[in-house]
Amino acid sequence: MHNTLQKLTRLQIALALTVLAHAWLLTCCLPAHADAPAADYTVQEGDALLIYVFDEEVLTGTYLVGAGGTIPMAMVGQVAVVGKTLAEVRDLLRKQLAQIIRAPFVTVAIDEVKSARKVFVSGYVENKGAVMLRPGSNVRDAVVTAQSQARADLSKVRLSRRGEQPLEIDLSGLRDGRVLGAPVPVQYGDVIYVPRLDSIISVLGEVKQPGSLTLPTGERLTVLEAIARVGEGFAVEADTNAALLLRKGLDQPIRINLRALIKDGDVSQNHELQGGDVLLIQKANQIAVVGQVNSPTTFYSPEPIKVTEAIIRAGGFNESSGLAEASIFRDGEYIPVDLESLWKEGDMSKDIALQAGDTLIVPEKEPEEIVLLGALTNVGSVSIANMRNTGVLKIVMMAGPTEKADLRKVQVYRGGQQMTVDIKKIEEEGDMSGDVQLQPGDVVIVNDAEKVYLLGAFGRPGVYPYDPDLSLFDYLSTAALGAGFGHSVGSLVRVKETGETEVTKIDMSKIKEGQLPPDVTVQAGDIIYFPPVVARKGKTMWDYIRENLWLLQVFNVWD
Repeated sequence: MHNTLQKLTRLQIALALTVLAHAWLLTCCLPAHADAPAADYTVQEGDALLIYVFDEEVLTGTYLVGAGGTIPMAMVGQVAVVGKTLAEVRDLLRKQLAQIIRAPFVTVAIDEVKSARKVFVSGYVENKGAVMLRPGSNVRDAVVTAQSQARADLSKVRLSRRGEQPLEIDLSGLRDGRVLGAPVPVQYGDVIYVPRLDSIISVLGEVKQPGSLTLPTGERLTVLEAIARVGEGFAVEADTNAALLLRKGLDQPIRINLRALIKDGDVSQNHELQGGDVLLIQKANQIAVVGQVNSPTTFYSPEPIKVTEAIIRAGGFNESSGLAEASIFRDGEYIPVDLESLWKEGDMSKDIALQAGDTLIVPEKEPEEIVLLGALTNVGSVSIANMRNTGVLKIVMMAGPTEKADLRKVQVYRGGQQMTVDIKKIEEEGDMSGDVQLQPGDVVIVNDAEKVYLLGAFGRPGVYPYDPDLSLFDYLSTAALGAGFGHSVGSLVRVKETGETEVTKIDMSKIKEGQLPPDVTVQAGDIIYFPPVVARKGKTMWDYIRENLWLLQVFNVWD
């Protein structure tokens, strides 16, 4: 008996020494810069876990946490670890290993070197796309890594995370030196969008100091204040009789009667400026080039000059130039000029002459993006600006269909039309004639085999789990279709197995008399749509559905 106790004591001492040695290796051999995770740290996707199982070399090692939130362990299988603390992961492994190993001893730590947070940064940054960050990184780190552009609005950085409401974060302190708020840690798969700064007001032309001003939130600025504050007053040769106010969304500039404003006190001419406005002060016989050019300018020319020369003087186009929508403002008229045919195709017939007093306006082009939604690994906005092949097959496969994706009925919404693409058929038969080349503004939805989409005038529009036991009225009630809905007739849109789109009317006009809507069976993948209270002229049902799909992505309710 005494010998047995001695053997047990020696065994316990050896075990203790081994555990202490391993603990020393875990704490001393990690990188010096790595901070030990807090006790309440929860495991996320992208983490690398250092797992040690005493006397089990096969089980000991580094395990990467995959997209499913699990780690694969021999003899145990997939172990769900996401959302658990390190202590909880350790206890879970001990419990599962106890079924095959007697009294297993397990330790769990974070491998700071191999762990990474994969987030996606888009918008006005230099490096769009996936960014790899270390555990403990925050949104600020992601934006700094992606390098924000000069036109980026760092005060309204948007963080979208699956299953949560989007969060707006103020990072403007990165630019002006102000103290930043509490850092917001990133999680694997986060989407960070840096918007464009739209609060810039520019004063150009015959002022002492042409330039721009970022309008602080809540502050107002009028025409005269802008001339004095930004332009530091009129230049000697300024035409103080009239000015032009260029505003995004207007077909033509606003003409300002400076004489009536300054000499007659007509305050109606003293317009309040908005973000993105350009105030142009001209002089007689001067030509101006404004908008999306590298160096907006005004200059005097004793004789007419060609558009190409004027663009060169303005430093050329920038990446946001909408060449096909350019125009010349002349004597109160708005004259279209096709700069795209001139610049890209060499059509010199478009190189028309600018006259004294003309203003060449180069607007901002529409974003060359599409929106991908539904049963895909990566959803959201995707730029197709530099893609040669924008076929649905290529784009959807790049986005990574999930196991629940219905690839035989991929839907494309474009303006006032809807198209269906059978990706499976294209892959099986190799016939690319059924593919559709996507265009900017398209919305692509890959139906989830277990979801139903309720769009339009609902109190709670969104994507709902499909339940075969729920009736049409159950879905309408869940999405809060009440007294506030628009017309009494909605639509149920279904893509049939043949690929044809079937639209069934839903008449709710009798509900106030106690009659339920017609018995329409809801199927997985159906879209139930009710129009707004006030329909816009010329808008079709497909236009509204497309816009509602955009909204689902913008407000991150695609779950």
